[in-house]
Amino acid sequence: EDRGSFWEGTSRGDAAAAATCRRARVDAYMLAGEGELFVPFWVLPAQGGAVHDVALGIRLRSVEGLVGVRAPRLSLVFRFGPPAGPSGQQVDKAKELSIKCQIELVRQLDGTWLPESGGKGGVARIILPAMLLSQAGRGIVCRLKVCAPGFLTARCLAASTAMQVPLEPGAVPLATTKGSKGPPRAAATATLSISRLFGGEAQAVMARSLVQQLLSQLRRPAARDGGNNPSGLPPALDALRPSRGWLPAAGLQQAFAATDSHGRSALRLAVDGRHWQCVQHLVEVGCSSRALAEDLRSPLSAALEFGERFEALLSLDLGMDDRAKQVAGELSSILNEFRGPGSPALEREATDGSTGGGAAYQRWEALAEAIVQSFRPPPGGQAGAARPGGAGYPAAVPLSGKPPPPPPPGAPTSLPPTARQEPSWTGDMFILALEHCPTGRTRRKLLCAEGACAALWHVSLSNNLPDLARKLAVWIGLSVNNGPIGSSVGSPSCRRRLLDVRLDPGMGDAMLARALERGLQDERWLKVARVMVHLGADVTGVTAGGRSVLLLALEQADRGHAGFNEFLASLLEKLGDDVDHWQEPTVLIEENTAECPICMEVLWTSTPTSFVSYSGRGGGGEGSPHVICAHFFCFDCAAQQYSKQQSQNSAEFQCPICRNAATEVMPLPDIAINPRLWFQFLDVEGKGQIDKNAVVQTLEAMLPIDTENLRESLQEGVWAQWDKAGNNCITEREFFDSGGLLEWVRRHQHELKAAEVRGAAPDLQQEPEKWFKHWDVAKRGRLGKSEAMRALCEAARVSSLQPRRIKTLKEGIGAVWQRHASDEVLSRDRFMKRKVVDELKAIIDEVKA
Repeated sequence: EDRGSFWEGTSRGDAAAAATCRRARVDAYMLAGEGELFVPFWVLPAQGGAVHDVALGIRLRSVEGLVGVRAPRLSLVFRFGPPAGPSGQQVDKAKELSIKCQIELVRQLDGTWLPESGGKGGVARIILPAMLLSQAGRGIVCRLKVCAPGFLTARCLAASTAMQVPLEPGAVPLATTKGSKGPPRAAATATLSISRLFGGEAQAVMARSLVQQLLSQLRRPAARDGGNNPSGLPPALDALRPSRGWLPAAGLQQAFAATDSHGRSALRLAVDGRHWQCVQHLVEVGCSSRALAEDLRSPLSAALEFGERFEALLSLDLGMDDRAKQVAGELSSILNEFRGPGSPALEREATDGSTGGGAAYQRWEALAEAIVQSFRPPPGGQAGAARPGGAGYPAAVPLSGKPPPPPPPGAPTSLPPTARQEPSWTGDMFILALEHCPTGRTRRKLLCAEGACAALWHVSLSNNLPDLARKLAVWIGLSVNNGPIGSSVGSPSCRRRLLDVRLDPGMGDAMLARALERGLQDERWLKVARVMVHLGADVTGVTAGGRSVLLLALEQADRGHAGFNEFLASLLEKLGDDVDHWQEPTVLIEENTAECPICMEVLWTSTPTSFVSYSGRGGGGEGSPHVICAHFFCFDCAAQQYSKQQSQNSAEFQCPICRNAATEVMPLPDIAINPRLWFQFLDVEGKGQIDKNAVVQTLEAMLPIDTENLRESLQEGVWAQWDKAGNNCITEREFFDSGGLLEWVRRHQHELKAAEVRGAAPDLQQEPEKWFKHWDVAKRGRLGKSEAMRALCEAARVSSLQPRRIKTLKEGIGAVWQRHASDEVLSRDRFMKRKVVDELKAIIDEVKA
């Protein structure tokens, strides 16, 4: 636009000449799809690319001077060729290397010489010879001559020295030649430009190539390539300046989005290499100062971490208000003063016994609050909306630290429109602070900020940064506790809530499901999923398509995906281990459990075994085994029956109870190791479903369950949670669903194991303090409703399969907690001083009665 206004506006207001230039520009270039590009000749299009010829475009506005010349017409001659002479001030005139052209000039009434209005006026297009292009590495020069017609040959009136091509719009001085009387003197001035002509496709190829060269140049420290010179730019960046005339079709912004193998943009490499003179130019062409690389640093956060020259980046960031810039400056200041928990200042405070309350820690906490206020994610917790610091975002809270230094002299206060596009929220300030936080409390303040975790999960997914996702999970695990189960699950500071936050409104999948789906192509995301499962993420979630996370992992493991085999083991181990006895008790304290029908031994501790067949899946021993009936025996009795029938040379085996034909005997598969094989074991007809009777008898065989209590519990609604279709059968998908049969079994198995490890509780009335410590599993000096429910179930001998007695316990515990608990937890002091023991003992007696 600036170049267009230069040509279209003439100092003499000659409207006719301006109109001629406009017409010529349209005729000569626009219709050909070419654009004028002012880049040096060392920038060449790729061989065999979109451009086969290399053309030059000449645009002449006027020639002024030549006083005393009376001829009505003159010629302006252009000669192009490689530089010649000792100082390169001449043009090599060899025929195969040089080329000439000329533009006719017409004298105007005021003495100015303008291009002839006929034809293309002051515009010419020249194709350079191949031999000349082969030497373009040395550059191509042009010399101008103004000639008047003579009797035999043209007479040279003035000429220029050899000038490097391309030549940006400007005035070229012309001096008299040796043949003129007297020494050479200034004779005229030609206002023109000489550009290289390329179409949009060719320019796009060149731009991408230049950006790759720029990335290579910026990797070198500034001292090696003259980067210490404040006015010097790497050659590739100088060629990529928008003022060089790049067409929109060249896609400069898309080209500058390229990164190196570590995800670092040109701007980030400029910061790392201390090429500070490049920063403004890179921002002007659209490089984002907030884009994250694989090391989780943006150009701005890297500069803040260095503590060097970050003021220039802050002054160029139009999306950040003054308070936010102050917060960024304070972050840089505190990073350089307190480098993590091992810094001398923090160690001194720890030695003084002021950890968490000293000046350094207080500054960090104030800084965390300020970062939350100034750089919090957009509403809804999703990355990709407008950047914080603009409209709708409150100013940062005042800080006690020093404000950042003023911008350096000459720092720009405005940028071109292309640089005003604000990037999406990247969380670079949050990430930088989280990496350096000295205390869990400070980090917790950042993580528990509204929408922060969801937005950071989004950033890790949208930028394919598994390292960010893994670190975020670890930060949550180190800084955020789950609290007493059943008392603070809904709290924003609950670990499970941060790990399982819903990423998009209306979508049922959480981060674990998305990490697992990414893990299908990238093993790094599987590591993220394993970390999340280890820290307590919900393993019963579903993907966006409604598929169970567990079922997806099983399918991939069955296909031989090695990474999923390891993940599946972690998944099955964690399934059901987060028991919340207040919401869903899993206590099994039964007197009448199932027995082996032959020896009458307790069945669930004697390896339940059944007679099986393969007939439903292809016969001949192919496929997976399945029960022939719902009768289970202890392993010893089943083996004896098998051996007895085998000794009788029987053609087939039979169940001793119902006499159904069988192929062999086999123990019930371990549901914790291979839940799909367990399901298929009970799928008698091979239709992908198991009936209610098989489920009931199998649960009785593998768990300490009273049949009557189990059936009562199923009637109260448990079966409806498993059989969502209501057809008295459970499909494989229903089996693996959240809240399904598999999760129910694993929850009870985890509780049985925990009870065995925990041992019997002390007597509540005789040893109340020991009783409290016994059930305070987390050793925090407090009990939640979940722990109280588990404790009273054991004391009153109540099974979770007795819904009426469980309801009585809940009502009693709720009343006690309402009178004595604070924030839904009962502290040890309140437990001992307020005689809560008597009230709990009364609840136990009431339930027993």
